[in-house]
Amino acid sequence: MLSTLELLPRLIHALARHLFAYGELLCVESLEALRRVRRRIVGAAVALLAGMLAVGLGCLWIIAATWDGPNRLWAVGGLCIGFLLIAISGGAYAVGERSRGAPFEQLRAEWHADLQEIARLDPTLVAEPGAPAMGADSGGRK
Repeated sequence: MLSTLELLPRLIHALARHLFAYGELLCVESLEALRRVRRRIVGAAVALLAGMLAVGLGCLWIIAATWDGPNRLWAVGGLCIGFLLIAISGGAYAVGERSRGAPFEQLRAEWHADLQEIARLDPTLVAEPGAPAMGADSGGRK
């Protein structure tokens, strides 16, 4: 069994090696999270705007129904249905990408893998069963 002073260079090397990788992974996952937020905002804005236009055109359709004219109802109704379809597709776009995992899932997986590597270097860092490991709460998260 190695002493703590003998393990220190190995622990520092492991920390230095993974520090850059954590930064890079954090950057990649932050960009992914921002892309998801932007997608939801754009989809919600399109759905909201098109929905408001559909309601306005629906009201116009009712007004046009009281007037005389050969194709006025079909034109206003077609526009109302068109904007309603745009609103539905904007809403579907906003919630469309759910196949990927939770934000920062890769970073969390790398962190746990590194905790296991550190535990192999120094078993005293491993928590006893039932106790949180290295600053994590009882749910295993920080």
